[in-house]
Amino acid sequence: MSIHHQDIIIIGGGSAGIAAAVSAAQEGLNVTIIEKNSFFGGKATSAEVGTVCGLFKYSNTQDYLVHGFTREFANQLQILSNSQPISNHHGLHFLPYSIEAFKNLCLDLLSQYQIKILLNSNVIEVDEKNNQVESITIELENEKRTISCRSIIDCSGESIVSQLSELPIHSNDTYQAAAQVFTIDGLPEMNEMNLNLVMMRAIQKAIQSQLLDQHFERLYLVLGSYHHHQASFKLGIPLEVDHSANNLLMLRETAVKMIHELIAYLKNNIETFKDIHLQHIAPEVGTRVGIRSQGRYTLTLDDVLEAKKFDHAIANCSWPIEEWGQDRKVKLRFFQLDDYYQIPAECLQSDKISNLFFGGRNISATNEAIASARVMGICLQTGYAAGKLAANCIQKQDEINVIRSIQLNQLLY
Repeated sequence: MSIHHQDIIIIGGGSAGIAAAVSAAQEGLNVTIIEKNSFFGGKATSAEVGTVCGLFKYSNTQDYLVHGFTREFANQLQILSNSQPISNHHGLHFLPYSIEAFKNLCLDLLSQYQIKILLNSNVIEVDEKNNQVESITIELENEKRTISCRSIIDCSGESIVSQLSELPIHSNDTYQAAAQVFTIDGLPEMNEMNLNLVMMRAIQKAIQSQLLDQHFERLYLVLGSYHHHQASFKLGIPLEVDHSANNLLMLRETAVKMIHELIAYLKNNIETFKDIHLQHIAPEVGTRVGIRSQGRYTLTLDDVLEAKKFDHAIANCSWPIEEWGQDRKVKLRFFQLDDYYQIPAECLQSDKISNLFFGGRNISATNEAIASARVMGICLQTGYAAGKLAANCIQKQDEINVIRSIQLNQLLY
């Protein structure tokens, strides 16, 4: 077993993990990022989400709410994707992106800041002493490798460190409904709105004729994805998400079977879609929320709906509470138009382990609150802030309160 030493370890190479790695490296520290997949981007690329939410104000106009690294990331992604923001009738705005552009941007940033990369790696053990994480052990290509650290940031989306260390967590019996994204080629030439309408009418007709199950009505076009006779769709999966041992496998198998059934029906029964074929299915099922770590503060439903502001704020958040169940329509709960809530730094630091920080989907939040705070525009902000807090934990070891000794307002403007 080889042993390596780093200042900061980042677990998870999604939007939060990339932001955390860049943020920590900007402080002049040695940083290693560990990712279970063979590429970066997290759910943005593995589940091919297709749009970045949470960048803009909840408003009738497309105005950015985020600043600093998050806005720079979004601007670069927009240029690389050759895309433009899209708005809907709820007053919500989001940025479509290219999956490959997202992967490439992540790699470019990690290279620019000379961050050590470990892909295809799984964390299997955490070693703690005196309320601090001293090292982790990972499995990489059938080899075990131990890495010591001075601070650690969990951006896994699954609270891996808290689970392995048996720390307090926020969990539920079941979680929001999952979806599977897939891409169809050979679509007819028409604008995106008409394509969506024609597709939905075809599915409704099939359901009424009992040629497709009613669950197929939970099919949605990924807005901004239609280019050159090709578009991506997401299909709600009619199984509960409980994160048990075989749950992801069952979700995936169900989704793949339904997608093939849908393609066959459209191709053989609807003249408009006679030339289509399945281009590909995203590598992972899109699970929206999971287990969260317990921090020094837990973001709540009231914090979001009352648009609460905090003294130690590290993120400005504009997305409503968005809950996907097994019903066809998403449940949205809004705060006041033109307002926003904030996330405090205390949601990003463990209340048990002094050098453990969180970013992304596993920050300390209730089930309802994370239904808003999970979107990428917010994950980029919490990840970047976690990097600064973890670096500060190393640089200001004589400081009792890591949060109070950092200029948090610089993260927001």
